Amino acid sequence: MATEVIMPQLGLTMEEGTIAKWIKQVGDKVAKGDVLVEITTDKLSSEIESEVEGVLLKIVAQEGEDIPVKGLLAIIGEEGEQVGASAAAPAAKAEAVQAEAPKAAAAPQAASVTEGGRLKASPLAKKIAAELGVDLTTVAGSGPNGRIVQKDVLAAEVKPAAPQAAAAEVKPAAPAPAPVKAAVSGDVVKPLTNMRKVIAKRMQQSKTTAPHVTLTTEVNVDKTIALRSKLNAKNTDVKFSYTDILVKMCATALRNYPKINSSITEDSIILHDKVNVGVAVALDDGLIVPVVSNADRKGLKAITKETKELISKARTNTLSPDEMSGATFTISNLGSYDIDGFTPVINLPEAAILGVGRIVKKPIVNANDEIVPASMMVLSLSFDHRIVDGAQAAEFLKAIKGYLEDPDNMYV
Repeated sequence: MATEVIMPQLGLTMEEGTIAKWIKQVGDKVAKGDVLVEITTDKLSSEIESEVEGVLLKIVAQEGEDIPVKGLLAIIGEEGEQVGASAAAPAAKAEAVQAEAPKAAAAPQAASVTEGGRLKASPLAKKIAAELGVDLTTVAGSGPNGRIVQKDVLAAEVKPAAPQAAAAEVKPAAPAPAPVKAAVSGDVVKPLTNMRKVIAKRMQQSKTTAPHVTLTTEVNVDKTIALRSKLNAKNTDVKFSYTDILVKMCATALRNYPKINSSITEDSIILHDKVNVGVAVALDDGLIVPVVSNADRKGLKAITKETKELISKARTNTLSPDEMSGATFTISNLGSYDIDGFTPVINLPEAAILGVGRIVKKPIVNANDEIVPASMMVLSLSFDHRIVDGAQAAEFLKAIKGYLEDPDNMYV
């Protein structure tokens, strides 16, 4: 009996996965536990194992395709077994959609229109369609029940107009896209990795969706340096980093500024009960953000141990989906790269992200009008202006600054 291989949900926020590479090919024998395919989500790469024994009869999802959770990937059965109509239905449906693409340009896909004639499209799809000048009645929806989603609009925006549509209506020509330079002799052309494709999509979505505003401030961290030195001298089993200390400080501040620890939906703001702090980790192929859950309820030593373990797993690609999901705020520390300040991109659906620069010795004027040396750090807070106002973001950043300048303020 044929068994369908479907796209699993590897995390609570996962909506789709990208087929990176098929390990098994059609006709290969498969044992229970054999790796069938590698997939990439917006957070990690994972291997999908077979749950049954048999022969790989059909591959439905091709490499590079984005497949929704519970979407059909392949079919496993007995050697020589014919794939039934029900099992092949998803593939046939996909082929039918491709075959009818010219018709879709002239009339909306029936599944995208309700019985009352209302077009089914997500708010983000409608917004982007308005910005790009895409007529939603010409877009076929790939979301649940034929709903038009963001990627459908983006795909429609880059497709040439169908001949039928051009004949029916003449529209002003859209501005020509910027020319793309072709590779010339000596250039090295490298295909985008799946992780880089996902990062590109997420960054574009963030900048398109959320109006970013970035506030910066310079902080005297002499007392934080002293605290870290003291902690490392007293604790030989763990080494505290500035990122660990900032995770604790941000988690403490987020409890007092719930708007920063929130996310937005179409008609509401969600003030999250948990404070889960993501820590951006640079990898060779891109960036990954493991999450310290309930950071406000953990001691600094526990945070330090957990952060070290998460970073180690991130660099060996062994993070679990739960260890990369549910973040409500993110910290990106580029101090080790000699960066003073930068404008970090918000990790949607979070409301804000903190960028951390290097520590530099500078002359400052103290309270007694004396010029003295001090260890200074630049903090950059990018926030989603749909949710957070400038004054709220400034107060939150000021609180972090106060903790760094005098860590005892955390306990006041």
